[in-house]
Amino acid sequence: MCLDSRMSWRGLVAAGWLLVVVSSTCLAVDPPTPQGLDFFERKIRPVLVKACYDCHSVGAGTSEGNLLLDTRAGIRKGGSRGPAVVPGQPAKSSLLTAIRHDDHEFEMPPDGAEKLSAAVIADFTTWISMGAPDPRDGESKPFARFDVAKARKEHWAFQPLQAVTVPVAADPAWNASPIDAFIRTVLDERGLMPAGEAEPLSWLRRVHLDLVGLPPTPDEQRAFAADPSPQARERVVDGLLRRPQYGERWGRHWLDVARYAETNGYEHDALRPHSWRYRDWVIAAFNQDLPYDRFVLHQLAGDEVEGSDAASQIATSFLCIGPFDHVSNDGRKAEFDLFDDMVGTTASAFLGLTLQCARCHDHKFEPLSQADYYRLLAAFEPLKIDRGENQAGPVREVGTPAEIEARRAANAALDTEAAPIRLDYDATRLAVLERVARRLDGPPQDRPKKGLQDTKALTQILDALRLVPPEREKKFRGLLTREDGRIEQSLAVEATAEELARLAGLKEKIAALEARRPEPMLASIFSEHAKPPVSRILLRGEHTMPGDEVSFAPPEVLLAGPPPEPQPTATTAGRRLALARWITGPAAPLAARVMVNRLWQYHFGVGLMNDANDFGIAGGTPTHPALLEWLANDFVRGGWTFKRLHRAIVLSRTYRLAATPTDPQAQPGAETYAAWPVHRLDAEPIRDAILAASGQLNLKSTGPSIHPPFDQKIVGNSARNDWKQSEPEEAARRSVYVFAKRAIPYPDLSILGQPESSVSCGKRAVATTSVQALLLLNGKFVARQGELMAARVRQEAGEDPAAQIGLAFALTLCRPPRPEEFEAARGFLASAPAGVTGPAADPLTAFCVLLFNTNEFVYAN
Repeated sequence: MCLDSRMSWRGLVAAGWLLVVVSSTCLAVDPPTPQGLDFFERKIRPVLVKACYDCHSVGAGTSEGNLLLDTRAGIRKGGSRGPAVVPGQPAKSSLLTAIRHDDHEFEMPPDGAEKLSAAVIADFTTWISMGAPDPRDGESKPFARFDVAKARKEHWAFQPLQAVTVPVAADPAWNASPIDAFIRTVLDERGLMPAGEAEPLSWLRRVHLDLVGLPPTPDEQRAFAADPSPQARERVVDGLLRRPQYGERWGRHWLDVARYAETNGYEHDALRPHSWRYRDWVIAAFNQDLPYDRFVLHQLAGDEVEGSDAASQIATSFLCIGPFDHVSNDGRKAEFDLFDDMVGTTASAFLGLTLQCARCHDHKFEPLSQADYYRLLAAFEPLKIDRGENQAGPVREVGTPAEIEARRAANAALDTEAAPIRLDYDATRLAVLERVARRLDGPPQDRPKKGLQDTKALTQILDALRLVPPEREKKFRGLLTREDGRIEQSLAVEATAEELARLAGLKEKIAALEARRPEPMLASIFSEHAKPPVSRILLRGEHTMPGDEVSFAPPEVLLAGPPPEPQPTATTAGRRLALARWITGPAAPLAARVMVNRLWQYHFGVGLMNDANDFGIAGGTPTHPALLEWLANDFVRGGWTFKRLHRAIVLSRTYRLAATPTDPQAQPGAETYAAWPVHRLDAEPIRDAILAASGQLNLKSTGPSIHPPFDQKIVGNSARNDWKQSEPEEAARRSVYVFAKRAIPYPDLSILGQPESSVSCGKRAVATTSVQALLLLNGKFVARQGELMAARVRQEAGEDPAAQIGLAFALTLCRPPRPEEFEAARGFLASAPAGVTGPAADPLTAFCVLLFNTNEFVYAN
């Protein structure tokens, strides 16, 4: 939406109605995303192979009912009963009818075989609803095993890092930075001219949103515009990298990769208490610039490293932060599903490989065997899959033995110090309650008519008074630990002023002592079995069909020498530690390449590799192979530190380019970097920038998650509801702290593209939908923030329309309005709404909402 002088009040309302109509008629299925294809490989293909291919595949030599399920074309064409799958429409998909046993003449699997589990059926429903993403192109044909040695030799990503010489660009101005020299050399080879430099304030907004996820304030804009120093940009970048908000912005990127959420998923979606500690660890790791090799080590084996402490142990929550079917009737199957999640996420996140596809059979597109899968799974098999209390997940106290003992000793000392104060407090309450109880137990005419409340607790007090010490005191002790509003009211009525003052003073002392109590450090992590089990290949991925024994090792195609040798201890098998050290060691070729590509992608919106989680043969080749190789080498040489690489990227000429190409007719693709690749902001910076503009953003960091307003009809009102709405000030914290519920994600973020959290997300899908427009135009959150921003503008700019327009532009678009925009805005503010009531009746409020809806606000350009 552009700011246009023709946009009227009636136009705003009409636009809203048009969007409603459009949203109700646009039902096209979006192109498959990497996450959708990963969901198919992880949840759908294994079931098809195990339960369906025996009767419905070319490879099996049969196709019952003319139904082939081993290709995308076959499953969508269907058989004698019509299409087996209709993308986006579960109700019209006969496959679901069959596996649900809704039609007794058409039940699959047939012949008395066990019905598929509810969880599997739910997975198929989800898959079809998301458009049935399916990579199985062409016709079915027998699978030919890869030549691993040949693949290792020929595919660039499986080879060791290669030394790269920085080229010399023809334009000397592009040789100051190796990044620019690589980019300009490729542009020259392709006959493309780079765009001019972006306006200084455009760069300022770009780098602020990029590094800390928040726009520059009007004061920061003025200070930068007034600084002519050549070092001005460096000072801005260095300052942003020191801010705690840097870790919140870049930690959120990693949480996508780590499939972070705070509930188990599946139909019960049980809460996982303390999961937020992993989120806080990730944020702290980025702020501290923890080297990436240590970053990997702590997440895979933080409990095994020398000097393991609370922080490194919390980091291993990475292993169990994914979905887990904690109520499965088959506990062993649930365990292997959890191991599958660990294997798949580890391979995708750190190695850029889709190893999860090899659980049931050799990989169809990569030189990864089923044996490779189970050799890597052996690194995790020693873990104790403890379902925890209420089957919600594992919870353990973390820290070194000395840290844990120090906390316990401190708590014991506080208990000792508090004991006499609590006794005094209880005795004072008891004296008052005895008087209340005796009066209520007296003759009717002596009972007070108001104030004192007869409750079950007071009846129990009366019963206790009839006992003799010490039984009476023991009984009272249990009664007095209860907080009962009616008892408190009776105390307030019956107690003397002196007693009330004494109780208040004692309560204050107790609260002061409790404030000193060390917080218990609990986290969702696993421990290991003292003796690890024997690891075996599972035929068809089925835990009831064990096959050959295997030993721990990384995938064969990545091994240039012998596999890493674990060093067992009394408490661990040492396999995860060996794996983590190998991943970032000199013998492993992928970790540095994968991570620098992620950083480049998050900065520019497009990566040097299209899919950040797939560096295999199917992933293809980089757009700039030499640049990717140089960045990976430089990352390792520089000590694996993120901030050093950030600085090099955002201070490059490539990053400073304007969004408009020099020759628009040439239409250079975003992947050429001939101009700034315009891309929409992630969901979190959009919400956070709105809060920043309204002046409501709460920069409080870390701690338990927040729960912004959410329709209770959606999240439910039961006692088990885990969405406890936060107070307004707390709800205005940054979006990275919003409670991450798998089954029902927070709509304001998921509608704007926050990914589904059951699988690792290497790159967020960007879809433009009418629902997004409705959210920004008519959503309650945006409407309220528009009101608050208008109030802020009036307070800071006064009633002068010119000052109001200037401040509103600075708060949202981070620049002054152009002359034509200023005239359009002034006309808008002067127009009177006809027949409009509520917040929208205020022209300034509507103007603020309109700015939130401009393309420039929601895009990085």
